[in-house]
Amino acid sequence: MDQPYCEKYESVLAASALAAETLKNNPAFLGCTVQSTADDYLRGHTLNTFILALAMGLEGGLDSRELGLLGFCAMAHDAGMTEYAPIYNKAGRLDDGDFSEMSLHAEAGAAKLDRIVDIDHRIKDRARRIILQTHERADGSGYPDRATGEELDPLAQIISIADAYEAMTHPRAWREAIDPPAAVKELIEKEGRGFNASAVKMLIAVISIYPPGSLVTLSTGETARVLKVNRGLLSRPVVEIVLAPDFSEAAPQLADLREQPLVSIDRGLTFSELEEMNPVYAGKLELSRWWTDW
Repeated sequence: MDQPYCEKYESVLAASALAAETLKNNPAFLGCTVQSTADDYLRGHTLNTFILALAMGLEGGLDSRELGLLGFCAMAHDAGMTEYAPIYNKAGRLDDGDFSEMSLHAEAGAAKLDRIVDIDHRIKDRARRIILQTHERADGSGYPDRATGEELDPLAQIISIADAYEAMTHPRAWREAIDPPAAVKELIEKEGRGFNASAVKMLIAVISIYPPGSLVTLSTGETARVLKVNRGLLSRPVVEIVLAPDFSEAAPQLADLREQPLVSIDRGLTFSELEEMNPVYAGKLELSRWWTDW
């Protein structure tokens, strides 16, 4: 979208359809969203938000037309950020001036839609509104227009919470990632205030209380990593056992807790706790979380 004029809409629609079909046939694809890009935060963030938003759209029963528009807007929601790369890639915490300047990216991204020539003007008008609203909040605390409640497009509200969850659960230059269960808890607490209640419920239905990538302690004493959510059974996902009860590294073993009623999740485990239990495995896991090939 940084080219003077381009044809991007149809190609993103095709990518959205492919990603949606993959999510329907293989829900474990959602686990890819634990990845990050080391050289440029925005690339990994955009792809992960795209996947999360599509999964939510499928959960919400969107038709193919709405799902395609959702995928396009999720892919384009931070397009204006490329104008502010020195700020979002800054090594330290952003100050008020940085945040104020970077908040202009929503309008910059919406303006870039004028460069896309293979999109109907009516769709373009709605896409522009959605992109402008992805950083708005239901209680009027967002930007750029402090829009509230019914003013917000439903697709913008889906992208908004997918964007927030992705950002919370991935590292930035000035902070560590928040562990997925803690991020889910925080979003639930903001339900109906910062985020639309229906969108929050949609996200929880997709990622559960133990999202893909979460670390958990099982009732067997083993440590496992969540791979896939079992719909309707939020506390019984498919996991990969990675550490034995004595915290030594175990041969990877899949366990579908839906089919193992005698095994349950005792609690979520933070990454810092894992580092204390087995720093070598924690290091391997950290390295595996980076996208390396695009």
